[in-house]
Amino acid sequence: MQSIDKKINNFLNKHRVFNTFELEKSCGVSGYHTRNVLSKLQRENKIKKVRNGIYTVLPENAHDDFTPPALLIAAKMTSDAVLGYRSALAFYGLSRSATSSHTFISKHRIKPHHIHGMLFKPCLPPKQVTKGENIGIVEHVAWNTPVRVVSKERLLADSLDRLDLSGGWEEVLNAFRYENALNWKKLLAYLCLLANPATSARVGYFLEQCRKTMEVREDVLLQLEKMKPRIPQHFFRSRRIGKLNHRWNLYIPVDVAAAITNEKDYAF
Repeated sequence: MQSIDKKINNFLNKHRVFNTFELEKSCGVSGYHTRNVLSKLQRENKIKKVRNGIYTVLPENAHDDFTPPALLIAAKMTSDAVLGYRSALAFYGLSRSATSSHTFISKHRIKPHHIHGMLFKPCLPPKQVTKGENIGIVEHVAWNTPVRVVSKERLLADSLDRLDLSGGWEEVLNAFRYENALNWKKLLAYLCLLANPATSARVGYFLEQCRKTMEVREDVLLQLEKMKPRIPQHFFRSRRIGKLNHRWNLYIPVDVAAAITNEKDYAF
């Protein structure tokens, strides 16, 4: 049986940033034992407190102002934190714009938190998705640390569902227009769970316009067409303008259509 010290050392070797929930689960400590372990590791200059409940492992000869990668902090903000929206776009290398705001998905209702000038913003998962617990969530290792991130299929749907959290229409367009390895079955299953006809229509419109570069099959579009709203909806919830696209029952603003038609790679 492993000693507690060995368990802790193994844990630190596999986590650049961690929360106390992970430490307790992996090392079999709790309560005052957890506090004692954390105090000892801080005295030994092995870890540094990022905020209550979150710590970073210090590399050798680290400076006092050492800060771990922001995405790792976001991924550890709560025991159930999942990188989503703009944070997930950045994680997958799909984002083209820098940001000091990092979004994570969590069922815990906590306030946004500033750390070293960066904003860490919690977002509740869509109500319907809470029934599916881990649907559309994948585990990765980044900077030698396990993190939970939404899948690319869920990310596309979530991004078009909440453009305000994803950097806007052009950010999503630039991120996904050349992604040709999505699992359509997983995307359709997630949209069925999401049960939001307007979002399904946005995804359908997006994939139809990007069908060549994303290699979208017509049967996928036909499936999405069955999920569109019965009553016409607007592409942006806050902007009630645009020309009605009858296939998707969506009012498409001029700037949305123009962002696609300006790309020579797209065919209609």
